[in-house]
Amino acid sequence: MAWRKVFEADLISSLSLKEVDAFRKSAEFEHDPVDQLLAGVVAKVRGYIRASRTVALDPDESTIPEALVTDAMDYLRYEILTRMNVVVNESRTKAYERAVETFKEVANGTFKVEPGVEPVPAGSVAVPSISVKPPIL
Repeated sequence: MAWRKVFEADLISSLSLKEVDAFRKSAEFEHDPVDQLLAGVVAKVRGYIRASRTVALDPDESTIPEALVTDAMDYLRYEILTRMNVVVNESRTKAYERAVETFKEVANGTFKVEPGVEPVPAGSVAVPSISVKPPIL
């Protein structure tokens, strides 16, 4: 599995479009709150990965491992609903709790995720290649 960006469509797979629209209308926002929250959950997931110190992060700060997208959306769904003062049902609360537990497992290294970049094997050294064209006389 690869690392990828998360989109509103990912959130809508966890939270209905009607719920997302209700959130947007629940308060006046200077910027689209969904985009901000998606960026925030990506940063949070990357923080847990960074805490593991065993997984190389993808250099693109807007990506997370595919394996964590569903957990990220379950986490975000709960955050949105509680901001709207909605009573969150038991199944959604449990999904949120499982997501947090998964993030903690990532941080402590018991849940392995694919590295964002291929690690350089221990003991090897990356050697740049330089090619020079001979001057035309």
